[in-house]
Amino acid sequence: MLADTNPSRKGLRFLKRVMYSQMALRDAVLILFGKQRPSLSFKVLAEPCSVYINFTVKPDMAQEFASYINLAEGLSPVPIRCLAGEDPALLLTLNIYEVSGIVKGARAEWSTYVSDSAGIPRYMVLEARASQGSLDPVNFFTKADRVEHTMANGSVESTIASNDGELFHSTLRLDKNHPLAETAAEWIAANDYIYWRNGVCDRSWYDASLFDATVYSIPPEDVAISDNTHWARFVQAHPRHVLQYDGELDLVLSPWFNLQNQ
Repeated sequence: MLADTNPSRKGLRFLKRVMYSQMALRDAVLILFGKQRPSLSFKVLAEPCSVYINFTVKPDMAQEFASYINLAEGLSPVPIRCLAGEDPALLLTLNIYEVSGIVKGARAEWSTYVSDSAGIPRYMVLEARASQGSLDPVNFFTKADRVEHTMANGSVESTIASNDGELFHSTLRLDKNHPLAETAAEWIAANDYIYWRNGVCDRSWYDASLFDATVYSIPPEDVAISDNTHWARFVQAHPRHVLQYDGELDLVLSPWFNLQNQ
């Protein structure tokens, strides 16, 4: 006869807690001495939906833009395709979303794209604002700002502000009849390494929630934007595309990845 399949689970619960707590302590020691990289869950919520507003940098401002962002040595902006079949362009992307995990709350990140050592375009975060404070390798601590990102009545409304007043506001009308966007493979792969202006990068891993996501392209008539940021002078007034991700995005991040052996 096979063993009884209905024993008390108290012993298993205790064993689970002891075993995995010891594994966590082991990982903590290895991370402390640089023998293992930390990994953190980074979950982008489905509601309010994540939006990407991709602006084209004006051709006559490209050189001034590159000088203004003052990247670490060896890094410079490069054109990229966000959608399959389009021509590459020098872009400034504003991603507004809400996240849960070790980092929480609404976030807004202005990014461009740079080539890594293999010539592959990667994300470059130029400025990050968050409704709750968080660590970053440039400022060490991203202070809490007014970042609001809400969905209601068939639209998503976002406000980014500082002590000096409102910096950016957008209202995007949502509609399941909006055309679906086919994101370019190189734009998805750009997420593998997310750089910051001082050259430090985060490593990210993701699943089909990102590379096989349902993405809507919101047409211009359903987009209202007020941009009073210091970025506005570098870009075309109307975005190249506004993309809405439909669904949760699950990522795992290893922060400050290239500092491991330095």
